[in-house]
Order: sequence, then structure tokens, then C-alpha cells
Amino acid sequence: MNKIDETILKLIEKTPVSGEKLSSILGISRVAVWKRIKKLENFGYKIKKSKNGYFVEKASEYLLPYEIKKYLKTVWLGQNYIFFEEIDSTNVYAKKNDLPHGTVVLAETQTAGKGRKGRKWVSEKGKGLYFSIVLKEGIPIDRFLIFSLLFPSVVKAVLEEYIRKTIYIKWPNDLYIKNKKFAGFLIESEIEGNEIHKVVVGIGINVNNENFKNLDRPATSLFLEEGKLINRKKLLADILFKIEHCLENINPEEIIKNVEKSLLWKGKKVYFPEVGLEGVLEGLNPYGGLRIKTNKGIKEIYSGDLTLRSLDT
Repeated sequence: MNKIDETILKLIEKTPVSGEKLSSILGISRVAVWKRIKKLENFGYKIKKSKNGYFVEKASEYLLPYEIKKYLKTVWLGQNYIFFEEIDSTNVYAKKNDLPHGTVVLAETQTAGKGRKGRKWVSEKGKGLYFSIVLKEGIPIDRFLIFSLLFPSVVKAVLEEYIRKTIYIKWPNDLYIKNKKFAGFLIESEIEGNEIHKVVVGIGINVNNENFKNLDRPATSLFLEEGKLINRKKLLADILFKIEHCLENINPEEIIKNVEKSLLWKGKKVYFPEVGLEGVLEGLNPYGGLRIKTNKGIKEIYSGDLTLRSLDT
């Protein structure tokens, strides 16, 4: 969509406007107007033509820039918003392009969406939220793990306003309801010298998804848990608003506190198959690492590349 398309939408959203009048206002032919209307219909808008002209009968469900602007309350986060109907990976795009601080890259579906350790993230078209945030300022290299934990903590807080279920954080970057995953975070950084030059925060949330066939692990969605469809546009705007606020007011102690009280398997036996470590998950240390009580004392885990599993059934 471009500015002409958005102008047409503004004109026909609340009252019918004839093709002739649109042609005159926009300075294009009536045939060109008709083509633009068809283009908008392809983007999911239901546009009706009456004797008085064209009008929008139903807005698109796609997370288009024009639609998101209606809900967005941020100052800088997401004000530069790049939309794709389909892309290989929003994180890949955000990493390889020189995008301004605060840019949000979102796709309705990803053909090669990825999670931690290169795992595939299934991105059902038009059902979830699949987006990446580009950050270039205010990144604390000395407390980067805590910085990374900010995102699942913030998103969890927002989602709890939408559903009446307890949400758990699986350290370091997944959200669960009971034993089912429904959201994940992939945080990738570019380091130059002793400074983090750029961070790309990939976020995937199962919102209105219904089908989870052929997955190797249990999954769920907000829709399946709450029993009603969620307004994805409002949800995205709420998440971006909350993230912006928290990035401007980073409180390490508060992040640790919020994550620790929601830790999946806290007080339970867990193990890390890659290193053969097992013990009881006691909580977090002041730096965001896991504290595991083993037969040989307390072990602290900082690497998110290790696989955390539960030993309790």
C-alpha cells in the first residue's frame, strides 16, 4: 500500500465517495481508481459500491501500517513500520538491512521463521503476531541477559490483560500456559568492539491460531485458551507501547522479580541434556542466570543455548 491507497481509505471509510470524485481528488483516471479499489480488496478490505459511490464495509484484518496507526500510541517504537504479507524471516530482514532504531518489521506469515537454536517457528498466515524490533540505543552490554529477559516479561504482562490463564516464562525466552508453548523470542545482537551495535528482537505469538498438527511438542494459542478471537491490531499496539515504556525505564531488579515469580518449573527437578546437569530450579541470580540446586551445590546457568527440560511428569 502507498499514500494514494491510504488516501482512498480515509475518504471512503465513513461515507460513500463516487469514483468520479475520487478521480478528481487524487488526480488519476476512474480506471486507475477502480484498480486501486481492487488492490485494497486484495489486501482484505471489504469495499461495497452503492449508487453514492465506494465505501469500506469492513476493514482488513491484515496488520497493515494504515490499520496499526489507528491503535499505535508509541513515540518512537514502531513509528517506522515495515509490513510483509509473506517473507522468509522478519529477523533475517531486520539483520541484513540498515534500519532506524525502533523499526518494527512484521509479516502475516514467514516461510522460514526461526526460533532459538535454529528451530523452525510455524507462522500460520493471518493468525499470529510475527515481528522483529530493531534497537540501536540504550543497550546495556554488561547486563544483556537481564535486558533480554525484559521482553518475555513485558509481553507476558500485556497478554495477561487479554486472557484469564496463568502464563509462565520458560527461561530464557518462551511463554507457556501449563505445558504448552504459545510465544517465543529470538534476540540476536551485533557487537562492535566492546559495544552492542544493534539488537534484533524477534517475537512470535500464537494469537488466533487453531491448528497445531505435525508439531513435535505441545502448543496452544490465546484463542484456544480464552475461547474468543483476539484483536491482533490492538494487541500489537499494546505490546509495542509497553515495550517502549519499559525500555525507557529499565529496572533490572524489577525484571528479575517479575520473571522469577513466573518461572516455569520453579521448585521442580530439571535437567540440561547437553551438559548432563540436573537439579532443582531455585530461581534467578541478580544477573538473570538460573540457579540450579544440585547434589554438589548451587550451579548457575547463563547460556540460553542449553536446553532446559523438566524431570517431573
